[in-house]
Amino acid sequence: MTVTAPRLPDAALAHWDLGQIYQMQRVQTGLMNRSWRVDASSGSYLLKLFRDVTGPELQFQFHVLQTLGGNGVPVVLPVLSRDGRTTIFLEGEEFGVFPWVGGRHRSGLSMSRDACRDLGSVIGRLHRTLHASIPADRAPKMENPPTTEAALQKVDRLLELVAAGRGDKTGFEATAEQTLRLKRGLLVRLGDRRPPDLAPQYTGYTHGDLHPHNVLHGPDDRISAILDWDRLTVSSYAREMARAAVFYFTYGDERGLDCDRIRAFAGGYRSVFDVGEPEIGLATHQLWWDRLTDNWVIEWHYVRHNSACDHLLPGQTGLVKWWTIHYSQVEQSLMGR
Repeated sequence: MTVTAPRLPDAALAHWDLGQIYQMQRVQTGLMNRSWRVDASSGSYLLKLFRDVTGPELQFQFHVLQTLGGNGVPVVLPVLSRDGRTTIFLEGEEFGVFPWVGGRHRSGLSMSRDACRDLGSVIGRLHRTLHASIPADRAPKMENPPTTEAALQKVDRLLELVAAGRGDKTGFEATAEQTLRLKRGLLVRLGDRRPPDLAPQYTGYTHGDLHPHNVLHGPDDRISAILDWDRLTVSSYAREMARAAVFYFTYGDERGLDCDRIRAFAGGYRSVFDVGEPEIGLATHQLWWDRLTDNWVIEWHYVRHNSACDHLLPGQTGLVKWWTIHYSQVEQSLMGR
């Protein structure tokens, strides 16, 4: 066996019948869990060390995956160990093995309209299956949208931090100040457009983090697997659909969103699982307000002293400005019109 990463948990593999192990190599993704690709005589696999979600919560996650897989949703199911378990414990750590799934992560901007529609229909089937087969055992954790006053106060506090940090040579300081002043102006002018304190009507278990890096596409752009279910939660179906559309179909600059592709995506979703236009309209309204009032990149930079995401700020700012101008167009597109 060739080992290409230090301290690999190869002892865990003894609990699975995978044949001769040729190679194990660390997969450099994931902040909490650790994973290794395992090439064996019986095929290729992913060995995963679970740390974010473990125990009964992880077993519930596997139950959800089994249900989804049985209803045609493309998910990756665990390989059972020699004694028929989905995970094993080794020195206090929990391990699982999954088939290695090929594919690539895709930006929606490079997908055909048919592929966008197919993506929406798969997410619709995911939500329809969860709604019908995995009843929510708790109410969704929902927070009311921040008030205009609270949002303005946060902007002003951040502007004070930016002013106190004069001398930044990276250019982030100027971008942060421009962003905050833009948002302050929008909040003053459009503060009466805050979403109402309404709870969504259609809620249940959702993936919790649907975006291109958690979805694998095959050569024809059809979805081969929806990955990373650690944020499985009870939430609004419409909000997850709309959030996924924004992630998939954003240009990442002042061009905003590709509404034609969003329209195809939303049409595919609603053809399978239709929560209705009022619900989609509420989710769209809340997402726009969230983008307008949230300044997490600037907070990370000045409060946490973490600049790892500084590069995201120009694109986020461009999207907020564009979305505000084209609000009705985005709303109509998310309704599939």
